[in-house]
Amino acid sequence: MSGLGAGGLLLLVLVLSVVNPGIVVATTFLALVIVFGMKSWIGLVVAGVAGIVATGVPDANTLWYLERGWAVLLAGGFITLTMTFPNHFFIDRAIGTLFGIFMMLSVPLALHFHYWSIIDETINQEIMGNIQRSIEFLGEFDTPAIVQQDLAETAMVVASYQHRLFPALVGLSSLASVAVAWWGYIGLSGKKFKNLVGLTEFNFNDHWVWLLISGLLFLVMDFGDGWSRLGENVLVFMMGLYFLRGIGVVLVTTSMFFLGKIGLFFGFIFLGPVLMTAMFLVGLSDTWFDYRKRVRMLRESKQ
Repeated sequence: MSGLGAGGLLLLVLVLSVVNPGIVVATTFLALVIVFGMKSWIGLVVAGVAGIVATGVPDANTLWYLERGWAVLLAGGFITLTMTFPNHFFIDRAIGTLFGIFMMLSVPLALHFHYWSIIDETINQEIMGNIQRSIEFLGEFDTPAIVQQDLAETAMVVASYQHRLFPALVGLSSLASVAVAWWGYIGLSGKKFKNLVGLTEFNFNDHWVWLLISGLLFLVMDFGDGWSRLGENVLVFMMGLYFLRGIGVVLVTTSMFFLGKIGLFFGFIFLGPVLMTAMFLVGLSDTWFDYRKRVRMLRESKQ
């Protein structure tokens, strides 16, 4: 992965994060160093910094324990799958980690549903707190009252979506955070593990399409608000993955030059919903058509 790709990955982490993404990155990196080792002195220094970030200042509030508990589960699961399947691609191990953690936590949360209520309320308070701080910060500028009111109303709508979809956003940001930690560890340690591929090679197991179908069924069957919310989050999570897969397909099949990539970037700014839907559909259909393989076979036949 290039430096530009790594920068884009870091931006993705920040955009998707509902809670502090640095804790997942730091905890995963530190766990990788402890389990697989680090000979580079720069890597050891980074590991020390990661240890400080991962532990932070102990706090009695619920969010402190939630963030670090999630980070430890994620790091432990990813390292376990890496040791078990070292030759598998990163994305398959990372998605498998998330799926395994979800299955592991679903039983105790189902048996003790009040724990989920505590988690849900804690995340909601954090989101609303961030929104309130942003509104207060905006109020310090000489902005017309009507503009401040419109922005505040928009922020509250966004916050409601963030709250309802935070499991999917946490899942996507966790994938990106673990990817940042893995990329950093491979780069600093020089270990002969499979590194991250570029966006043009972004792919994952085709069988994960059944997870998308399951989310759609939960949403359509309307078993209740809880199941509908589960379906929404599964759909958003998988749509995010297929969106990235679709971009990778377009970059390969059109052989975009730098100016083309810049044009695509501005296209997302001005035609975001349309292009995002198109990229999702391209990524989803790639499950059956494997466009990139077809393009490479065509190019080889012409040589």
